[in-house]
Amino acid sequence: MHLVAEERADILFETRKPWIVDVRVDGDGVVWPELDRDSRSLEVRCPRGTGVVVGTASGSVALEGEFGHVSVSTESGTIRLDRAESADLRSSSGSIEVEGCGERCRVSTQSGKAVIGAAGATEVDTVSGSIVLEGAAGGVRARSASGSVEVRTTGKHDVAVETLSGKVRVRVPTEVKPAAALKSLSGRRVFDCEAGSDCCVAVRTMSGSIEVVPD
Repeated sequence: MHLVAEERADILFETRKPWIVDVRVDGDGVVWPELDRDSRSLEVRCPRGTGVVVGTASGSVALEGEFGHVSVSTESGTIRLDRAESADLRSSSGSIEVEGCGERCRVSTQSGKAVIGAAGATEVDTVSGSIVLEGAAGGVRARSASGSVEVRTTGKHDVAVETLSGKVRVRVPTEVKPAAALKSLSGRRVFDCEAGSDCCVAVRTMSGSIEVVPD
């Protein structure tokens, strides 16, 4: 499924095959498209800033442009989002990529990596897959059963990371003085920042190294 938010006043649905598309638009202007078969042939074009709720059994979902609140759930397939005010993205099997999210961003995938660019408060959960958060402008909570975790913050924001096995690296602005709580049963722990009380960086891992460094 491909959704495009652009300068337009209407909502356009295009399919390559004559399948039934059931569309609901709620009182807040949120679009709920439902397709009776494989969603890969559906393209939706809507006004910039539109909120979208999407659910698919199989097939990738790509959202191009600037959206309002976005909620996407897919059983198997990748999710790619350009920009949204807020987002709740879930995939049972597939990677998730977010370029930008102005406010809260929630990402969950069972198998696949999660890559997030700029975002506000962020929550990320993976079972088997790495986590990369490139610009957190809010508090961060990241959990992974197996996979590396890399977080970069842009201010005085708390960071909490839990992983069973995987390297954890947290980068904070040079001027920020965090308090750190780093626990690893087997793995080195590196804290190269000037300690203080601007924020808290808490990392816990069973096996894997931990690095908290200035950016």
